[in-house]
Amino acid sequence: MFGSVHRNSDPDNPNTLNGPRVPPQEAQPTITTGMSWELRVQSFVGLFILSIIASFCGSYLLLLTKITGFCIMTSISALLSLSSTCCLMGPIGQIKKMFDKSRWIASSLYILFIFLVLFSGLVLKNAPLAIVCTVGQYLAMAWYSLSYIPYAREAVAKIFC
Repeated sequence: MFGSVHRNSDPDNPNTLNGPRVPPQEAQPTITTGMSWELRVQSFVGLFILSIIASFCGSYLLLLTKITGFCIMTSISALLSLSSTCCLMGPIGQIKKMFDKSRWIASSLYILFIFLVLFSGLVLKNAPLAIVCTVGQYLAMAWYSLSYIPYAREAVAKIFC
């Protein structure tokens, strides 16, 4: 009754209340990844959720004192996080941004700590060292993430230094 008010039933006539019908555009693949923007966002969200799940599983394994599982799940979580952002900007764009002059130290430390977590837990079987390396990994990732927010690093440095 109220929703069916139209001057003309022709969908291509610009004199209708809703205007002419515009066909929906197909999602175009991008040059960076070959995936459409929608698929890139869906991939990002999916990988990020898997990263969070892997992190919680790692924490649970730590509570069970299964250091090997903790190290593996924590490292998988970190790699899934990196992969998720790779979906948004493409692998080359991700690497360029990670090793930009303002981020290369934090990025290098983050990658180093991923390997140190695995090494300390799987090779050395040293649980305290693995936990320290995991804390270092999260701090390096936080410092890297802050580099994307204007003046965030300076604000954090003022608080803690």
